[in-house]
Amino acid sequence: MLRVSSDKVAPTAPRATHSIVTLAAIGAIACIAADMVHEGLGHGIVSWLTGDRILSISTVALQNAHPSRVVSAAGTCANVIAGILALVLLRLESLRRLERLTPLAYFLWVFAGFNLFNTGYLAASAVIGGGDWGNVVAGLAPVWLWRSLVGLAGVFLYIASFRWLGNFMIHFVNRGAVSLSDQRPLVWPAYLAGGVVLTLAAIMNPISPSLILISGVGASFGLNFGFLLLPGFVAGKTDSRSNPANKIPFSVSWLIAAIAISGVFIGIIGRGIQFSD
Repeated sequence: MLRVSSDKVAPTAPRATHSIVTLAAIGAIACIAADMVHEGLGHGIVSWLTGDRILSISTVALQNAHPSRVVSAAGTCANVIAGILALVLLRLESLRRLERLTPLAYFLWVFAGFNLFNTGYLAASAVIGGGDWGNVVAGLAPVWLWRSLVGLAGVFLYIASFRWLGNFMIHFVNRGAVSLSDQRPLVWPAYLAGGVVLTLAAIMNPISPSLILISGVGASFGLNFGFLLLPGFVAGKTDSRSNPANKIPFSVSWLIAAIAISGVFIGIIGRGIQFSD
C-alpha cells in the first residue's frame, strides 16, 4: 500500500514585490523635478544672470526677450550637473544603508537618469536642426560641422550616462540590495509615469501644438528610452541570484505628493506662467 505522510508542509511565503504605485509616484516626481531643473534652474537662472528678460515659462520652454546661445545651452548643462550631484548623494545613501534600496535611494537614481538622459537632446537637436542646441549653433559655419559635433557629443554623453546609471544598479545587485528579477519592475513604472505626466503637461502648452510631440512625447518617452535598456545591461554584467526580502512598499505620502505636484505641473506650469514687464 502507498503510505502517505501526515506531516504538514509549511506554506511558502509569498514573494515580496515592489509597489508599482510607489515606484510610479517617485518616477513622476523625479521627472517633473528634472524638467524644472532644465527650464527653471538652467534656462531661468542663466537668463537672470545675463539680464535676458524672461517672458514666460512652461513645462516645455522658457521664452526670453532675446535669443541667447548661453541661455539655450544652460538647460542641458543644468541637467548634467543635477544628475551628477544626485549620483553623488546616492553613493552616500548607499554607503549608509548597505543592504537596502530605500525610496530615497530609488528617487536619487531615477532623478539622475531623467537628468542625464537629457544629453540625448544634443543628438536630437543635431538631427532636426532645432531646439536648444540648434539655437546654440545657429549662425555658426559650416553648419553641418557644428551640428555633427553636437550630435556626436550627445551620443557619447548619452552612452556614458547609460553606463554610469547601469553601474550603480549593478552595484546594488552585487551587494544584495536589489535582485536581477527586480530590474524591469524598477524601470517601467517610473518611465511610464514620467512620460505620461510630461506629455499631459505639454498638451496644455500655450506656444505650439508641435511641442506636444517634441517637448512632451519626445523629451519624455524618447530621451528616457535608455531606462528600458538598463535591465539587459545589468543582467549581462552580473550573475548574482540573490532575492532580497526588502522591497519598496506602498506609500501614501509618495502618492499624495505625486498627485499634488503633478496637478500643479500640468494645470498651472503646463499652461504657462507669463511675466509682466
